[in-house]
Amino acid sequence: MEQTVVEAAPPSRNRSHGQVILVVLLVISPLLALLVREQSRVIEAQRLLIRQLAIDSDQLNAMRVHELQNRAKPAAPSSKTPPADAQQQPSPAPKRKNHKRHESKQEPVPPQEYPATRSVPARKSI
Repeated sequence: MEQTVVEAAPPSRNRSHGQVILVVLLVISPLLALLVREQSRVIEAQRLLIRQLAIDSDQLNAMRVHELQNRAKPAAPSSKTPPADAQQQPSPAPKRKNHKRHESKQEPVPPQEYPATRSVPARKSI
């Protein structure tokens, strides 16, 4: 009597392992694409906010310079009173900010030196 020995082949783990990795990558790649798209939206929104902040800062700087210039002018006493028509005219409407991104072409105001920001000379000790 002859005995036949049948050996079972080991399961092909390499193939099933590769398929699992492929499925995981196919599931993750669209999620990563969504993440990249969302990050680009956030970056664009931050860029817009930074530009608006710069415009607001320039406007505030211009207002401060204008206020300092008005304070620096000597107050001239006026003996004339303004006519009654000038007193009753309504003031013009305030300017609105232009929030559109590409339409605001304001020239930046050059930086001015304010009295509070001047450096104080160091005192020499004797």
